[in-house]
Amino acid sequence: SNLHVHIQEFHDKEKKLTEQQFQVRNNREFDAISKEIETIKQQLRDAERDIGIANVTEENLVKILNEQKEDLEFSLTKLNDKEEELVSDYFIVATGARSKELPILPFDQEKILSSKEAMTEKEIPKTLGIIGAGAIGVEFADFYSSMGSKVHIVEYLDHLLPNEDEEISKILERSFKKKGIEFYLSTGITGGEKKKDRIVLKLKEKLENGKSFDLEVDKVIVGVGLTPNTNGIRLEEIGIHLTNGFISVNERYATSVSNIYAIGDCTGHPLLAHVASMEGVRASEAISIQNGNPHKLQFLPINYEYIPGCTYCHPEVASVGMTEKKAKESGLNFKIGRFPFTASGRAQATGDTTGMIKLISGEKGEILGAHIIGPNATELISEYVVSSVSELRVEDIGNTIHAHPTLSEGLMEAALDSMGEAINI
Repeated sequence: SNLHVHIQEFHDKEKKLTEQQFQVRNNREFDAISKEIETIKQQLRDAERDIGIANVTEENLVKILNEQKEDLEFSLTKLNDKEEELVSDYFIVATGARSKELPILPFDQEKILSSKEAMTEKEIPKTLGIIGAGAIGVEFADFYSSMGSKVHIVEYLDHLLPNEDEEISKILERSFKKKGIEFYLSTGITGGEKKKDRIVLKLKEKLENGKSFDLEVDKVIVGVGLTPNTNGIRLEEIGIHLTNGFISVNERYATSVSNIYAIGDCTGHPLLAHVASMEGVRASEAISIQNGNPHKLQFLPINYEYIPGCTYCHPEVASVGMTEKKAKESGLNFKIGRFPFTASGRAQATGDTTGMIKLISGEKGEILGAHIIGPNATELISEYVVSSVSELRVEDIGNTIHAHPTLSEGLMEAALDSMGEAINI
């Protein structure tokens, strides 16, 4: 996703070419980009094997079992077509999740794609339908649009990125409209069929007396969420409790079987790689503590209220904590500070001023939520995450000198705005 967003930024600056020149160049570059993505993925795998995982696991006495096949059981697994018994006092299940399939639009790896296939396409579809306007759908919409596809997004809820703050979503919608991306909000899909080399999507507006209509595209990416990889591995047979397919765990990631833990997407917590990584650390610590605590650890629970969410489109979107709507629904008294990137000298210098920083704070100045859309949003959000978890207040951020000219000084300006002390807006 991060590679895609840099490619999009480059292409947005290059669209002064004629449409024909742009399409010809895109076809050549798309093939090159696809090969480059595979090269980078292989380099990362090699680095993990040769430098990262190999050293880390060796130093920590961890054995790697490769090429696991067929059924996973907690006493027996098949490796390289041989049965090998695995014996351990504790196990951690981290089987992840995969793209959720729509029964009315099953994946065929050719015309109806999951996010996995969408990452490895070899050519640019002239027209592309995307079901779902969450992070997955929005990222692919922006990328394929930048490569020359005519993109159509279908979303059942009222906005793009419906889990984000509504004000942020509206800015993204305006940006996407300028790019020529079509989107159909409050619209559901009732069916789909193959028609020669095309896909016909049957759509219906959610509103009362909403119209039904067809959308014909070359390919479809389904991005309506993830489903856990827990089927077929006999978890319930050994007593592990599942909820809607996700593994139920307690605060320390223990399942209903005392020596089996689970972390990551298969548990239904925020389905994000950075969350799974931290959960793996916490689960390992919990096991060590339960096993006599030889390292004298103190368990620190993850605060799921302050998990950063990032969408790697252009403009980038990042957030943590409550939206304005959620704060209102919770009956809280709150203030909002804003800083538009049009007022940022650094953003002006780089020619990318779309978007804003929005900071929501409580009566005592505590941070309730932070929302950023614009350049480097996914990098900037971390300051607000640390501030939230550390229980800093807006005055702490507003009274901290930030370097000039930088995008990060906008974080300070938004804090000052919420205090009524902004002077650079």
